[in-house]
Amino acid sequence: MVSVFGESTRLLLPTDDFRMLFQTHPSPMWLYDPLTYRFLVVNDAAVALYGYSQKAYKRLTVLDIRPASERQRMMDAVAKRNDVDRAERWTHLKADGTALDVITYGREVHYQGRQAILAVVQDRTEVIAARQKVSETQTLLDSIIENLPVAVFVKDIEENGRYVLYNAACGSIFGTPSETVVTGSDGMVFSERQTRQFRQQDDCALATSGTVNFEETIEDPSGGKRILRTAKRVLPTRKGKRPRYVLGISQDVTEEREAEARLAYMAMHDSLTGLANRAYFSDHIRRAALAATMEAPVALLYLDIDHFKTINDSKGHAAGDALLCQVGDRLLSNIRQSDLVARLGGDEFAIVLQLQDGRTAEEVADRLLSALRVPFDIDGIAEHVTCSIGIARAPEHSTDDDGLMRDADLALYAAKEGGRSTFRLYRPEMRREAERRHEMKLALHHALAEGQFELYYQPICEIDGPVLAGFEALIRWNHPERGLVAPIDFIPIAEETGLIVPIGEWAMNEACRTASRWPAHLRIAVNLSVSQFRDAGLLDMVRQAIESSGLAPERLEIEITESVFLTDVGQSLPLLRAMKALGLRIAIDDFGTGYSSLSYLRSFAFDKIKLDRSFVSCIETDAGSLAIIRAVAGIGSGFNATTLAEGVETEEQLQALRREGFGEVQGYLLGRPLPLGETEAIILASTPGRQSAPLRLSATT
Repeated sequence: MVSVFGESTRLLLPTDDFRMLFQTHPSPMWLYDPLTYRFLVVNDAAVALYGYSQKAYKRLTVLDIRPASERQRMMDAVAKRNDVDRAERWTHLKADGTALDVITYGREVHYQGRQAILAVVQDRTEVIAARQKVSETQTLLDSIIENLPVAVFVKDIEENGRYVLYNAACGSIFGTPSETVVTGSDGMVFSERQTRQFRQQDDCALATSGTVNFEETIEDPSGGKRILRTAKRVLPTRKGKRPRYVLGISQDVTEEREAEARLAYMAMHDSLTGLANRAYFSDHIRRAALAATMEAPVALLYLDIDHFKTINDSKGHAAGDALLCQVGDRLLSNIRQSDLVARLGGDEFAIVLQLQDGRTAEEVADRLLSALRVPFDIDGIAEHVTCSIGIARAPEHSTDDDGLMRDADLALYAAKEGGRSTFRLYRPEMRREAERRHEMKLALHHALAEGQFELYYQPICEIDGPVLAGFEALIRWNHPERGLVAPIDFIPIAEETGLIVPIGEWAMNEACRTASRWPAHLRIAVNLSVSQFRDAGLLDMVRQAIESSGLAPERLEIEITESVFLTDVGQSLPLLRAMKALGLRIAIDDFGTGYSSLSYLRSFAFDKIKLDRSFVSCIETDAGSLAIIRAVAGIGSGFNATTLAEGVETEEQLQALRREGFGEVQGYLLGRPLPLGETEAIILASTPGRQSAPLRLSATT
């Protein structure tokens, strides 16, 4: 609907809506030509008020409905546009000669390609009567309403929304004193936008017989924003009368809404970084995935800080929190405003990218990785951090949020498996591999419950002779369909899922129970993984295995890899010392292939150093490998630790290791891993009295 009381801009008329409004409007209105003064269009209300027919109006001018004394004033007013955009009082003549005191409102418009003036007429007699009614009730209303803590106002719709009641609370809430508002309309006090909003509310109230509720933000005179909750309804009228007055009650709920907004913000944002939290992200990615198209794809990036736990453990949680905040800031500074960065918890972040302009998620991921490689300032110390990123795209990889999140997570897993400090884009084979791992996990649970695991034993020999010194227990899986499954095919998944703890406990108990039946000079070596060292019950598990089996503690040899010292030295060293205190022997396995620092050799007195097989295989051809072998022999001698070489497969390798002073050897030359029955046959063959002969087991295996 086109308003006739807005700013003094010129309107193009008529439209269909305007014709309907114009013709049925209760106020007399007409359009006239300012050059000829002739009536162009007259509404029904004007016909009814003045008594002229529509046909009569076509012969008349606006001067004809005025007494002679006012015609010159009218011509001057038209020439100077005195009666445009404001109210003017006039004396008009009805068809029967009766004089009317009226108020007119003029507005310049364009009508059928020419300039015209729209005039709206109000009978002054009715206005005076309305004012009198208001005056009669004002005293009573003031005594009640002025003391109410909520804003109460009444507007006269027939008089362009003029306020007839505006209590003190209104003045306080709206920042406009009552005396400056009463008898005025919205447009005289509020902005054009606010006036339009209030009038739309009034229209809604007029359109219903009940109460209409609104909540809006207004600007007070100081420029501040206030939130009002307003209820409006039309005051009842006598039967047959058109609604005229709108009652409004407003309450300032700014503080209430601000408190709610703070709570809502806290519910949807991370309290540490200020980024969107998991709840906000979940809703956002759902809508983004559904809206994604091939022309406007969406990318989801999952990001983890590599080895974040190390920073938390070494620097403290305050430093870890500071790092998380700085990471969040860098992520925000390297994406666009239309993208989303969320912290999902811990060191996990998610980034949702809009790719409709041709940019690629790979480019963004590469830029993020570069930005995060710049050292962070943590308490004045430069901290170097790397991150891993997994990427999935919608709708290319998935068309729903669950699938997209799963694919991004699989890609992140692949990035970590790929060495970290990199990103990976999702590929279908990642899901197939995940399904394989899941099936393997279920099968491992079943295997543990059904007793499908078995220990094989590989001989460990003293190099002089060589003489049997003991065995290393190696787990195998007797799968009902796949047959014997090697550890390399299932141990990584067992470690990833945490099943290595119960599987390792079974292996420890089985190895100790079996070795307790062997001759007292034979030792049993059992491997412990990094994952087992994270288990708080590891020491109790080892102690119980020894006590329940009756195995002498010095006959149990625990083998660990150098990676144990990469996880949590503060936890690993006390555990190793506690095991040592039980009387166990501790061996470092795969020496030379992992941890680059040898400082842990000074921190803990290992009983044995096991040289990795990769050096033994090249002993005859690679001078570098031979140099490392000699260095390990020297290290073992210096730390008073037995040196063992793994992977001995030829007589030449055995002789070379003997020359270099190694104490023990292990490999296919001396014996492959064997099931318990064949192992005990070897033990029987190497009993005292037959032990002086050089031991050669490979021929029988």
